[in-house]
Amino acid sequence: MSMAEITPTRAAARPWLTGLKNLVVGSLLALMPVTAILVLGWLMRDMRRAAMAQATGVNATLPGWIAGEGDGSIVARAFGGLAQNIKDGLGTCVALGLSTLPFAGFWIASWWAGWDNSFNKGYEQAFIGPASGLAGLAIFMIMMIYIPLAQAHMAAEARLSAFFEFARVRSVFRHTGWAYVIWTAGIAFFALPVFAARGLPAFVEGLIPQFADFTPQQVNDLAMAIALVMSVYIFVSLVIFRRWQARIYAGAVRRALGGRDRAIWDGSALAHAGVRPDTRGGWQLLRPIRFLLLAGLWLFVAILIYVGQFLNHDWQVWLTHPLIFLPWMP
Repeated sequence: MSMAEITPTRAAARPWLTGLKNLVVGSLLALMPVTAILVLGWLMRDMRRAAMAQATGVNATLPGWIAGEGDGSIVARAFGGLAQNIKDGLGTCVALGLSTLPFAGFWIASWWAGWDNSFNKGYEQAFIGPASGLAGLAIFMIMMIYIPLAQAHMAAEARLSAFFEFARVRSVFRHTGWAYVIWTAGIAFFALPVFAARGLPAFVEGLIPQFADFTPQQVNDLAMAIALVMSVYIFVSLVIFRRWQARIYAGAVRRALGGRDRAIWDGSALAHAGVRPDTRGGWQLLRPIRFLLLAGLWLFVAILIYVGQFLNHDWQVWLTHPLIFLPWMP
């Protein structure tokens, strides 16, 4: 990190103002899938800052949305933040897209061969739907144990290839302890309002008796209000959980540096930053129990995704989830 990144700024003296600005900008950008890529990039940069702060004790300034940081050309100072958000956002989309496509593909096949196929009386292929759905569930539970830690590692290293450094990500998992289980339980709990909002159209007439008499403009206004509320909820939730995720990662790397895995981390960003190793070890016998608990929590999230799909048939639901992939609610 440069001195410009760790030097307090005038905005740092007014954290409430900075937080309000980030809330407004992030929530508005999360309303559309294209601009949500900027939010994803900003969150990755914020995770990098949180991981370094947890590991080194140095609190860097928050990443900007448009302006750059440090000394450089006029263009870099004016638009460096925007360029970095685009770069990190697109890179993260590639990594998350490649890692989520295996189970998302099975889920789309399950939806087509199950619900849609049965609706059109194609019963002779009925086995394809349940089989592909169960395969997708199994892949989802395993991949979602890996993906959050790989995302944190990618954020800390600031390069796309870090997402696929399986040895280092496995090392992180071995040293996360119970904090990672608690984090996953929090994600599962905070996913509930997302799916409640996704299924809201199916129950809106029961909740709002006058809805049948709404004009098209009133319907659009209501939809926009719901979208805005959920965008704020998603952005705030992601800021909380991504920072928490980064701190868990940094603590795990410190423990890995203090144990038998230290050679794996030679040349890593946190090791280069001079992180003090943590020599406290965990109980290896509890790792299978943690794995089973994590798989069960992600199975709960997968069930919510299925329930949400039956209430809202948009096919994009299978490909993205605001707390997992793109911070946008389809």
